[in-house]
Amino acid sequence: MPREHTSRREVLNAIQALPSIRDLLAIHDGHYEHELDLEVSVYGRNYNGKKVGPYVRLLTYEPGEAIINAGDWGGNTFYVVVNSHADVFIKAPDGQPLKVSELPPGQQFGEMSVLAGVPRNATVKAAAAQPTQIMEVQRPALRLLRKIKSFADALDSTYRRHGRDSILDALRTRLNLTPEQTQELKNMSLFRVFSKNHILFREGAAVDRVYFIQTGWLRRVNYPNGQKMEDYLGRGFAYGVDGVLKNMMWPYTVTLMGRTEVLEISVAKLRQNTLLRETLARGLNELGPPAMQSRVSQKPVVREKTLAAQQALIDAGLVDGTNLLVMDMDLCVRCGNCSLACHKIHGQSRLVRRGIQVTRLEAPRPSAIQSILSPSVCMHCKDPECLTGCPTGAIGRFGDGQIDINKTTCIGCGDCATQCPYNAITMIPRREKASEQKETFATKLQDYLRIGTDPLPPPVEATDDLVAVKCNLCNNTSINPKGSKVQAYSCEENCPTGALARITPAKYFDEIGAIQGLLVMDRTHAMGRNIHRSDPPRRLSHIVGIVLTLLLTAVTIIGLNKYGLGERLVSFLNMRWITGLVGLVGIIGVMLYPMRRKIYTKRKGALRYWLLTHLYLGVIGGIMILLHGGTDSGGLLTTGLMITFDLVILTGLFGILAYQVAPRLLTKIEGSPLLIDDLLQRRDELQKALAEISATPSEPLRSLVRNQVIPRFTSFGYLLRQYLRREPLDVMLDAAMRDSDAGFQQLPLPKDRDRLARAIESAVSMRRVDALIYLHRICKWWLPPHVATTSLMLALLAVHIIQVIYYASR
Repeated sequence: MPREHTSRREVLNAIQALPSIRDLLAIHDGHYEHELDLEVSVYGRNYNGKKVGPYVRLLTYEPGEAIINAGDWGGNTFYVVVNSHADVFIKAPDGQPLKVSELPPGQQFGEMSVLAGVPRNATVKAAAAQPTQIMEVQRPALRLLRKIKSFADALDSTYRRHGRDSILDALRTRLNLTPEQTQELKNMSLFRVFSKNHILFREGAAVDRVYFIQTGWLRRVNYPNGQKMEDYLGRGFAYGVDGVLKNMMWPYTVTLMGRTEVLEISVAKLRQNTLLRETLARGLNELGPPAMQSRVSQKPVVREKTLAAQQALIDAGLVDGTNLLVMDMDLCVRCGNCSLACHKIHGQSRLVRRGIQVTRLEAPRPSAIQSILSPSVCMHCKDPECLTGCPTGAIGRFGDGQIDINKTTCIGCGDCATQCPYNAITMIPRREKASEQKETFATKLQDYLRIGTDPLPPPVEATDDLVAVKCNLCNNTSINPKGSKVQAYSCEENCPTGALARITPAKYFDEIGAIQGLLVMDRTHAMGRNIHRSDPPRRLSHIVGIVLTLLLTAVTIIGLNKYGLGERLVSFLNMRWITGLVGLVGIIGVMLYPMRRKIYTKRKGALRYWLLTHLYLGVIGGIMILLHGGTDSGGLLTTGLMITFDLVILTGLFGILAYQVAPRLLTKIEGSPLLIDDLLQRRDELQKALAEISATPSEPLRSLVRNQVIPRFTSFGYLLRQYLRREPLDVMLDAAMRDSDAGFQQLPLPKDRDRLARAIESAVSMRRVDALIYLHRICKWWLPPHVATTSLMLALLAVHIIQVIYYASR
């Protein structure tokens, strides 16, 4: 462990010795020019009872002691060598550490992790022969130190040099370049950072640069035969390689779609070095981008939908998350259990099912449409904007790569929340008020029958003593106890259908992984498991469930055919007893699912596996009980038991059907996913608008609305049309307007025709909203009868068991 120098005088002396930050001590008219910044950085200050700073520490490392390690996340600190020197190591092809350079006094390092959001790409150790003094600088100090020109220039220069070196090191390894060739490439290359919409090069211009894209996304466009062609590409490709050996023109125009880091190599300088030119021309072919013509082979519909999905994912920023939360809306049954699980594990839900919706193709065929919702939950970006404004450094990238907030140092300023472009950070009172809403019998019954509305976070009315909260991947919670080998997420663990998953974008979205090159510069640690793509336990659950159901059913039928229900097999056991006991075991197993559903804060296995177990045990138990009953219904009690059991099976089968059909219908007709609260509110708005128009003083308009518009567009048949045709809402509106053309002709006044158009739009939209509300409710309406009949069945079953034991004992 390094030794920290607690003397502020030693820290000030070290700052004075560093050219890049010594101006922090500049004095003008007898006062420090940057007095406040100096105080916060070196001494720390008290804001509203919270200690802010200090942001710099002076540390002495023993000879050979590691300062940073390759692969570690270090988004919160960078370093400056004060005296002696530091050694830089990378991993050689044989796996052994290889020393590649020395960092002299005054040299910065580690800033790439802070500024680019990537893990450390090298190991830096103190000098082997003597202790090394290092200045550690925390992220919040960047905002203060950038005011100093010498520091800003040094930081920019160091960042660009390290960015260039990281690309060239990757090229050196891939192409087996000699140290001399690598140095020659450094001398003729330039690392540049471009902003969104910058045109990197234009079609028809001479190829005078070779470009390596380190980070970012771009759009290629050209016009062969006057017809526009375009596609999208990501990092890892080299452009202009063909122009190294011969004069060429760019075959397309490239426009950057966001902040992009690029390495430029001058073609003119490269041609002056024949050996290096030949080596690069041969070795970089595999790093070149795919030809645009090769992508035309796709079906036009598939190509258009793929390009639309790529653009949506890039524009929305979803591709830049290191751990992205997505919901497959075909699987989501709108139960709200994910939001409730988040609330239970954190005390304040960070998950509301509102966010960014993307429609994409799961497979290269037009029918393989997948509707994805990325809720407004932290995606732990590579380059998080939320970190830039925090004055205390309370928010930062922690050891496992997740962005998290230290509540003890958060002063509740809200800068991180306003900086986040995805609305993923919430300000809440630090001391939450006790809930004034008492749990009544009605609320308990709703919870038991599972018909309560989706839980939403309460509104925040406080204006002071706030603290920022956000998703932290459930780190430091009871669902991820110490020693856990696999990261678990409460929302994902408690989704009953597996609709919600934490994913790695480049692996989950094939259309994104396919447009990234081979020269990948960084990696991520906070990676999702992509359970939509591969979920072996789910597959195993289905296999075991099917095999066990078929096997037990076959054995039971064979036994009944051979022995009947009453013939004794062993002791008192006969097939009636055996089928009854097996059915009872199945019922007991079935009842474990609702018990598991109430557990949110501990690892008890993913709820989706419990639901599958619940279904298969229910099927097995149902078959056994039906065979157990035989053809004789028995007395009144037994008959009642069998009837309730049949009702449980029927309501359960209806629930399975509802879970399979309703979500898929919703995704086909709703467009962007909506909460039922939003739908109910929208329906009220449309009803009021329609009522106002139908009460108009214009008799012809009032008659049309009441006698034609409302009866026609709010009818049961028009409701069925929503489910059967599944037309986009704008298409339905256009058709409704055309069908009502005769009504428009009856209205001489333009304002009445406008009101009629609004009435038609309100009625059609209201029927679409009604259709969505009914689908939401179908996912829950089957639960009360299922739970009620199950409760009654269990009560009758208990009486039946007591009765059987009583008569058997006699």
